[in-house]
Amino acid sequence: MQILIDTGTTDCRNMGDVAMLQVAVSRLGAQFPEARLQAFTEDPAALAMHCPDVEPVAHVGRMTWSAERALLAPLRRVLPQAGWLWLNREHQRVRRRWPSQYASLLDAKERLWGRDDNPVAGFVRAVREADLLFVTGQGTLSDGPRAWLLLDTIDLAIHAGVPVALLGQGVGPIWDSALMQRARETLPRASLIALREERRGRNLLLAAGVSPDRMYATGDDAIELAYQMHPGVLGDGVGLHLRRAPLALPDRSVLQRIGSVVQRAARARRAPLVPVPISQHVAGANDAATLRDVLHECDTIGDGGASLDTPAKVIAAAGRCRVVVTGAYHAAVFALAQGVPVVCLGTSEYYLHKFEGLVDQFGAGCAVIRCPDPYLEERIAHEIDRAWQTAQEGRERLLKIAERQIALSRAAYRRIPALLRLPGTDGRSAFTRASPMAGQPASGVAP
Repeated sequence: MQILIDTGTTDCRNMGDVAMLQVAVSRLGAQFPEARLQAFTEDPAALAMHCPDVEPVAHVGRMTWSAERALLAPLRRVLPQAGWLWLNREHQRVRRRWPSQYASLLDAKERLWGRDDNPVAGFVRAVREADLLFVTGQGTLSDGPRAWLLLDTIDLAIHAGVPVALLGQGVGPIWDSALMQRARETLPRASLIALREERRGRNLLLAAGVSPDRMYATGDDAIELAYQMHPGVLGDGVGLHLRRAPLALPDRSVLQRIGSVVQRAARARRAPLVPVPISQHVAGANDAATLRDVLHECDTIGDGGASLDTPAKVIAAAGRCRVVVTGAYHAAVFALAQGVPVVCLGTSEYYLHKFEGLVDQFGAGCAVIRCPDPYLEERIAHEIDRAWQTAQEGRERLLKIAERQIALSRAAYRRIPALLRLPGTDGRSAFTRASPMAGQPASGVAP
């Protein structure tokens, strides 16, 4: 049996996505011990470090496959809009009907440009030969190019008769009407979609035509990894995550205001200031670099957490805290799952959507502040003080909530075998798609 994994971190530089990948690999390995696990990656060495039993599949092939203008770019400049839209629809139809031939054309083009001559064919072969396309926890199904990439991969799998399961998904916001239409064409044919929050995600999936009996609310898969590491006693540090990125906290002056008030709060309590970075991309969001830049005058910030290069190390840092202030979702998840309250800061609907989902799940253990705010410093100081004072009494409640979400998530994984059946019914060499499943509504999964 072959399971092909679509992960939210093809470079393994986002420790939240890596944590979800590690949990998925562990659970799938336990359920299907003889299965061959593969994952899309652009850094095979990094994948091997975090998940040594997973085989790499080149991510570049699927990027070329999904580029709508990969073969038609010259025509886009000369055709009228109506003609281009028609041609693009036909292009999609051809790609679905003759994927191997289309891949050969793309690979021939790559050879003409002097690039690797078979990444697209390798991608198509990996999808079509899989017995399950498994989409690990991620926040990809929202406005942006990565959502198109994921939907194209799901579409290829479904047309090849390969069942698709999406676990631990963050869905939305989706304002792009074309993307929503693509979701309507694709997601209703997925066999199973488990949401990490349902405040908005469930309604978006319903609007996309997904049947309620294929949706489940489970929480984030990474909760289990963090919960397993929670220390026996509450920590004494003030954790800090900062991310300078368009959808996170793009304004450096706002980041400096946040850094200053958190430093003062830590000094007032004689508490260590603990970096809790999540993303450390070479090109893109690098949380450790942002922490060093914003807190360059702080003599205890060190490398900003650059040495925390595995999920376990970041989780351990969050576990040393009594409160964590964060601009990223998984820094909050790593803290809450260990019984540590959080103060979340966001500007975009994308991040606020994530944080509000955590409020629904963890209640008073999670406070959310929309930035910018004219009283930003006062509000952060107030929420840190509130969290600090109530951390001990609220710890057990947060841990119990984490336990429940782990149970829900594991129950969703146990439904995967029901999507598959033994060979011999339609000529496939291993497993193939089963009948549509009947299940619990998105408000829960019975363990």
